[in-house]
Amino acid sequence: MINLIVVITSAIMFALLLMWWRWAAFRRWIEAPKYSMLRQERRFDDQETEREPATSLSSIASTRESPKSSMNTLC
Repeated sequence: MINLIVVITSAIMFALLLMWWRWAAFRRWIEAPKYSMLRQERRFDDQETEREPATSLSSIASTRESPKSSMNTLC
């Protein structure tokens, strides 16, 4: 019984592989989820590069006062 299941499953997989290899339209249909996921990732990456951070390290460093300079203004 298990041998029959293995043989049937192997035959189905071989048939799908043969169809994928022979027909480009079938290949396109089989690989469609992969390409849609890649497009989604590309859109997400593009959104991240277009968005600028609210604060950058250089702007934080330039607006921040050192403790010594604030102590000098109090005296």
